[in-house]
Amino acid sequence: MKTSPLTVLHISTEPGWQGGEQQAYYLAEGLRQRGHRSIVMARRDGAFATRMHAHHFPVHTFRRRGRGPDSLWSLRRLIAKLRPDILHAHDGHGLTATGLATLGLGRRPLRVASRRVVFPIRSPAKFCHFADGVIGISTAVMEVCRRAGIPESKLQMVHSGIDRERMRSGIRDRGRQALGLQANEKLLLTVASLTACKGHIHLLDGMPRIFERFPEAHLALVGQGELKMYLCDRVADLGIADRVHFLGYRTDVPDLLCAADLFIMPSIKEGLCTSLLDAMGQGLPVVTTSAGGMKDAVGYDCEDGPYAFVVPPKNSELLSEAIMDALSQPEKAKYLAVQASNHLASKFTHRQMIEGTISAYRNWLATPAKRCA
Repeated sequence: MKTSPLTVLHISTEPGWQGGEQQAYYLAEGLRQRGHRSIVMARRDGAFATRMHAHHFPVHTFRRRGRGPDSLWSLRRLIAKLRPDILHAHDGHGLTATGLATLGLGRRPLRVASRRVVFPIRSPAKFCHFADGVIGISTAVMEVCRRAGIPESKLQMVHSGIDRERMRSGIRDRGRQALGLQANEKLLLTVASLTACKGHIHLLDGMPRIFERFPEAHLALVGQGELKMYLCDRVADLGIADRVHFLGYRTDVPDLLCAADLFIMPSIKEGLCTSLLDAMGQGLPVVTTSAGGMKDAVGYDCEDGPYAFVVPPKNSELLSEAIMDALSQPEKAKYLAVQASNHLASKFTHRQMIEGTISAYRNWLATPAKRCA
């Protein structure tokens, strides 16, 4: 098994910067701090290339999703020049580019793919033939991979992790002042893309009941996405537009988490949800659903869990009742928040994610099978 420093080429085709890109940054930075070499290949117009360059990583780019002949040839030449130990594709299109670029190589690097979502895998053959190892971020994601027929020898679960110190940099007063909140007002916070799988509509449909019982409450939604206008229209129809605030993309999330009194994640499908982990790390009480990998996050199957108010997905009534229970039982909410913070520290830090990924690399590199395309 190779014990010398590793050279890892990170491949990303995503245009934006969300939880997966944050995890890829943590990994690349963690590898660098441990004496390994991280190099980036990413789409030219994407946030990942821009931000990783700003963090002083060597960055190479391709057009769009990296599957055009010129992009594949650039990737292939880069692999031949760098001779990396590992090609790590951080999204599905990145795995496609990696697989196509390495076709015909007599001896190639270890090819690793990260799988972060619980949607069914549409191209199982891609993961079976283009990846030597697949990292799933939760129990639910691992089950999706198994159902797709990916061999167990290629699978390794490594939970996503957060940097707790980054979240602790927030200041409550600054966050509340940014939203114009009075001292007696309660802030309910959700941080998630405005997409159907995040379940915002089920949260909003129950908010009139909550505002009626807790007239001092406000709901803030951090994130942007294709459903914004639809959700804004729904808020107007419900007559709660003065109490629901669409904040869009924010760079002050640590401040907003500190400013909040309750964190809500109403997802229908979820790989794990690092926004939920961020809230737990901040010590916020959490109301969430049992969708996908969020069960892992809140200790749903632990003997003394779950460490949050948890309801089934797609149920506005139960979700609103859980929110009202959390607001009306502050001692219970505080107790669960402490338990959740301890649970997070034991399993979901970025350092544990980095070490788990390096361990997976080493294990796959040690397998005797030759990696021939």
